[in-house]
Amino acid sequence: MVGHRPGLLDRLLGSQAGARFLSQEQLKESVARDLEALLNTRSALPQQLLQAYPECARSILNFGLADFAGLSHSNSEDRLRICSSIRLAVERHEPRLCNVQVTLAQRAGAVNRIDIVIVGMLRAHGANEVVSFSAALLPSSLHYSIKRGAIA
Repeated sequence: MVGHRPGLLDRLLGSQAGARFLSQEQLKESVARDLEALLNTRSALPQQLLQAYPECARSILNFGLADFAGLSHSNSEDRLRICSSIRLAVERHEPRLCNVQVTLAQRAGAVNRIDIVIVGMLRAHGANEVVSFSAALLPSSLHYSIKRGAIA
């Protein structure tokens, strides 16, 4: 079995103790953990400030999401801004995913909750595969929880 090299964060933290290679499933779990860290980190710099510095905008200096506190998930323009911001952050900081698409999902009966679906092509040493992740944001805690697969 050909394995996949753990991500930098997994190697630094020793998350996969003794493992030099990850299975396809472990790789997907690693991407899910890293997406959760990305979505739960706020970028301290406003995007307007970084427009003149594209290399800084793509660097770790800009890791995380803009604060969505002033946006409404019921407003269609705000929903587009949220999706665009998440897609851009994933494209910049998760190199194992390409062709990323982000949508906000409406969940029947969900109040004060934002459900997000992230779909992309997992690039994995000749075994490219379309993967999806569901993210739920509870506005009261402003914490995203990521799971593999689309929202049921």
